[in-house]
Amino acid sequence: MVTAASTDQRRRSAHSHVAVLRAAAELAGRQGYANTSIEEIAAEAGVGKQTIYRWWPNKAALFIEVYGRLVPPDLVADDTGTLAGDLEALLSRLSHLYVNTPAGNILSGLIAEAQTAQSLAKQLHDAYVVPRRAIVRSIFARAAARNEFQLPDDPNFASDLISGAVWFRLLLGTRHLDGKFKRQLVDTVLRGVSPSARDGSAKQQATRDDRKAAR
Repeated sequence: MVTAASTDQRRRSAHSHVAVLRAAAELAGRQGYANTSIEEIAAEAGVGKQTIYRWWPNKAALFIEVYGRLVPPDLVADDTGTLAGDLEALLSRLSHLYVNTPAGNILSGLIAEAQTAQSLAKQLHDAYVVPRRAIVRSIFARAAARNEFQLPDDPNFASDLISGAVWFRLLLGTRHLDGKFKRQLVDTVLRGVSPSARDGSAKQQATRDDRKAAR
């Protein structure tokens, strides 16, 4: 039997859960992941520290959920009509999130901590690497369906090349992925995975250059 008291309890619990996630995101945005403690999050959210530990075993687990809400694991890649364009569009969306939300601070902090915490490395792999690979595979599959290129033997490796370059910049404190970086990264990856994709990327770059010249 559901009572009014139990309903109020669930409502308060849900409110506290959201307050913790919001507080964690705001603190990480202001001062970074490493400088944010569970005690500060609890104080900011107006809850007890034990309330947080009932839902998350540690700070990393909490921030993995925060990151997943800022950057959904099922992020849909835009269909621009070309493989290179789709990959650049994905990088643009990630760049926007890294610059305008705490996502960049959180991800760089989690990556750094994972170097000395094997369990966190596994969590990060499941929460970030696996979904990102799925998104890139969907982009490749869409390009293959357009007969733009043949699927690479190991699309996950191509996805990891992209993520690795982005992570490197994040760890060095760079949040904005500028146009030159995006083009160079996409062109380099496509050059390695498929000659036909490379040709399509080169044609797209030529079109960009023509448009700039016409301005």
